[in-house]
Amino acid sequence: MIKELPHSFVRSFNLKVNSSNENLSKDDAFLLLNAVQKLGPITATRLLKEFKGDPTRIFSSSKAELLKTRGIGKAAVDSLKNTQNIHWVKKERQKIETHKFSFLNKEKFPLALQEIYDCPAGLYVTGDIPQGPYVAIVGTRIPSIYGRRICREVAVDLASNGFCIVSGLARGIDAEAHLGALEAGGKTIAFLGSGLDVIYPPEHLDLYRRIRINGVVASEFPLGHKANRNTFPMRNRLVSGISSAVVVIESASAGGSLITAQLAADQGRHVYALPGRVDQATSSGCHKLIREGATLIRSSQDIIDDLLPSLSEEELNLISKSSSNSEKLKDSSVTLNNDEKKIIEILKNGCLLTIDEICSAANLKHPIVSSNLIMLELNNLIGKRNDGKYEIS
Repeated sequence: MIKELPHSFVRSFNLKVNSSNENLSKDDAFLLLNAVQKLGPITATRLLKEFKGDPTRIFSSSKAELLKTRGIGKAAVDSLKNTQNIHWVKKERQKIETHKFSFLNKEKFPLALQEIYDCPAGLYVTGDIPQGPYVAIVGTRIPSIYGRRICREVAVDLASNGFCIVSGLARGIDAEAHLGALEAGGKTIAFLGSGLDVIYPPEHLDLYRRIRINGVVASEFPLGHKANRNTFPMRNRLVSGISSAVVVIESASAGGSLITAQLAADQGRHVYALPGRVDQATSSGCHKLIREGATLIRSSQDIIDDLLPSLSEEELNLISKSSSNSEKLKDSSVTLNNDEKKIIEILKNGCLLTIDEICSAANLKHPIVSSNLIMLELNNLIGKRNDGKYEIS
């Protein structure tokens, strides 16, 4: 659970010190409050509460008034009263306009995100945040073929049923979740651990562009801010905070996915985990979550059935409008011959087998197995690993 953030965990944006900020608009005051040095989201929230939710009053107040707020020290007050603040706001607004981004203050967030105790003062976004319900899908950056397949299936099904898929644009499971939502023609939000103009990882530039066209990319960090080890946990609290549920698909026994799951539990969200092989390291985190009380899932339907009673009437209406798309997707199955069915049956329990082991288990000759494996691979039903073994994809 994220506590009051230490200085090393708080953004540092080189705002030099001294100020007169009385002419700030409300939106500009939120923009500045979100970026002030020595001020984390928890302390910013305290200030907003102290000044009746009006950020302009924070910047027009005296140092003595500001120091009355719990957790506000001299360094933070000096940053709030910085004479360069207005110049920084003007430059930041110019950058936002140049990139065709926008800044959304916290009053315009979905309600669930507004209510987390460390809610940021605002978000930089590439478009309008789509309607919920929202489900986050997270997991390892190096998933198995099985993990990729299940992630894509779950994301496609949920997006087809009207859920907005939320993740962090990271390698592996995050990317598969976004791609599944896009494949279904559904909604997706990618939260970044960097400024919106800093794409990380860089190889996801094309995915970033696709999400920007068909969904939303969002970040609390000012433009130009690079990702670091502290920004990712901050991003993760937003991934879980906006969502009704967090789904973990493959995770090691420690790492970002488990942090997101813990944040979700602390925020009162549903936590789901996909079970895997007991001897597979990337399933150990999911098994740990299940032992600690996360709900085991086998498919997207488990998630939908569990979430339905907690959704609002408006969210239920959105789901019902999208259900026909889901049915169309389910009908597009591949027809298999008897030998292909036999091979799938052998591999479906998570087995990793060489072609010789498949020949032996299926009692089929090598050329027959080889040709059928090629067709199964072309239909994306199985995959061949780097070690030469095959598994369900």
